[in-house]
Amino acid sequence: MAETVRQTAGRRVDWIELFFDLAIVAFVTELASGLHGDPGPAQFLTFLAWSIPAWWAWINVMVCINALPTLPPRLAGIALLVAMAAVGLMAASVTETTERVWAFALANGVLRLVLLVLWVYRAKRAGHPLLRTFLYNGVTAILWFASVFVPAPCNFAVWAVAILIEVLLLRAGTGSLSRYVTVDVAHGSERLGLFMIILLGESVLSVVTALRIHWNAASGVAAALGFVAIALIAWGFFVAGGNVIEDGMTRLDERGNMAALLDTVMFIPYLIVASVTMFSAGLATAIGHPAAHLPLGAAVCLGGGLALFYLTNSAVMLRYGSAPGRVLPWAVPAVLLPVAVIVAGSAMTAVAALVATAAIVVAMIAVSGVNQRRLGRASRARPKFSARSHDGER
Repeated sequence: MAETVRQTAGRRVDWIELFFDLAIVAFVTELASGLHGDPGPAQFLTFLAWSIPAWWAWINVMVCINALPTLPPRLAGIALLVAMAAVGLMAASVTETTERVWAFALANGVLRLVLLVLWVYRAKRAGHPLLRTFLYNGVTAILWFASVFVPAPCNFAVWAVAILIEVLLLRAGTGSLSRYVTVDVAHGSERLGLFMIILLGESVLSVVTALRIHWNAASGVAAALGFVAIALIAWGFFVAGGNVIEDGMTRLDERGNMAALLDTVMFIPYLIVASVTMFSAGLATAIGHPAAHLPLGAAVCLGGGLALFYLTNSAVMLRYGSAPGRVLPWAVPAVLLPVAVIVAGSAMTAVAALVATAAIVVAMIAVSGVNQRRLGRASRARPKFSARSHDGER
């Protein structure tokens, strides 16, 4: 990389950013509702078609605000409010059919125009070239607006081309936009952590809503198991995991590894969104029919969502530079055991599947803790040599 990625002074996430994220809560809730019951291939493909563009739009806004700390507060506030309205329109346009795809495309086009204004503002003051900036958000905005008039399913191909253009401009070539991005690690890690809280909060909302609709003792037991699973996932992520996100991003930032930063901030975390959304949908189905056998689609959501969550976390850890020997001992069983829930789902009741899921989360926290203590003892056991002792040996 020609230029070193610079870390700007750490700052806190602003309230207007969290207010903007409320629109994402609405969107994720709508997506999760489409996976309730026994979703099949069509429902999962619809989920991908809606969620990938929505995630890409949100993460672009997040990175833009992170990389432009000197934006005038009024400009940043107006931009985020307009972006929030656009994401709200995206959430309202999510249906099982394609009758509202024009509104989804229109909202994405508006978001690109908002980003274009912000990036041009920064590029002109920093003396950076504007061509790729106009290509990144200007040309893609035109594609999104044009797709309003393109019938389904061809419009989805136009969306894919627009996103692909942005990915290539961001990553490819010596003139890629990533060379001009400064990274505020403290702000970025806090923003991702808070977004994770929002996602897990949506799962809690699914548990509460399902219990409210199906108010009986069996559903109460199932809801309690679901809540335990969510709480333990959150505990493992935020407590047992410590400052994993910030520490990992700091290491990458210090090495100037912008490619890895982009992977762990913009690309890989989408799988977290998908996994938690699937998991919450599976929970809602299990709570609604606790004594029945879990349908295949619900088992895929429940077990597959948990497996994908742990797979994504292990991929992020490896991308941060963690040694495979530190990640694989807990990552392999964390991925394989939830897959067993999918396989055995049709032979067990929903409550039994929830018991198995909660037990897997408990086991993974225990395995991760044992692994961390083992690595800590090994680290303390290594001989440490001071610079003075090395000089004496020379």
